[in-house]
Amino acid sequence: MHLEKLKELHDKNLITEEQFANLELIISKKLFSVFYELRSLLYLGVLLFTTGVGILIYLNIGDLGHLLSIIALCVVTLACFFYAFKKASQYSNSKVNPPTPYFDYIVLLGCLLFILVLGYLQFQYNILDESLGETTLVTAVIFFLAAYRFDHLGVLSLAITAFASFWGLSVSPQEWYHSDFFITANLHVTAMFFGAGLAGIALILNQRGIKQHFTFTYFNFCSLIFLAGALAGIFINEDSYAFYLLLLYSGCALTAYEANREKSFLFLLYAFVFGYIGTTYFLVDFILDDPFIWFFYMLASCGGFVYFIIHYKSYFKREA
Repeated sequence: MHLEKLKELHDKNLITEEQFANLELIISKKLFSVFYELRSLLYLGVLLFTTGVGILIYLNIGDLGHLLSIIALCVVTLACFFYAFKKASQYSNSKVNPPTPYFDYIVLLGCLLFILVLGYLQFQYNILDESLGETTLVTAVIFFLAAYRFDHLGVLSLAITAFASFWGLSVSPQEWYHSDFFITANLHVTAMFFGAGLAGIALILNQRGIKQHFTFTYFNFCSLIFLAGALAGIFINEDSYAFYLLLLYSGCALTAYEANREKSFLFLLYAFVFGYIGTTYFLVDFILDDPFIWFFYMLASCGGFVYFIIHYKSYFKREA
């Protein structure tokens, strides 16, 4: 609303003097919310705290002792979950607001410390070598339960990440550098099945009205994992090139459909970028052998991308 419209409403006595004064502060930007800034600082504080604990233990492990450090971490972790269960509102399939301003951050801190304890036990004592997969699966289950019980999107992201790691969908910087990521036991096939399966579960939960505000997070992970798997399949399977390209286009079409349904520019960007990479790879093999044609293709595609950003970003802001 513009200030002129607000004055018009006031002149027509449709709003009171007090309402006009309050709204005028907001519209003129004299009064603004720092809600997201404070949330960002609190989340940053949680991450810095867990990082600091890890560094403190690493630097002073000889003085503190391994057992004492593990006990201290376990105590703090249990305290976080005790607070969460004590303060948590009753479970509901719909969205539940946090009971206290610090509730979400304490839940996230407890989950991160839980991961830190497991990592510490494995790093120092190697007690999880023979059951690392089962431990990862149990961690994912615990995080899924915590995400739904405490209505926490951040913990849900941790749960999906842990569940993906259980299926082998993880990559270290060393594996990426040495290109082992693309050749590890058909990892791209696992990624596509994982993305499609998780998307199906998310759709079922959404249709049944179970935490429908979680669906966006599910689809965010699913679309990225599936599209990355299909694109990797194009790169490393020359014999099944057309099949993986068809899968990629199908994934891009579904992602674009979801973008239009959710009015999400992010999903549309995923579809455009992955579709562009797959199409360019296809054209390089069959059409763009001439450097002159390649130059004009790159020029036209860059211009198209700029148009895409300008045109569709404003379109999807309508219901943002």
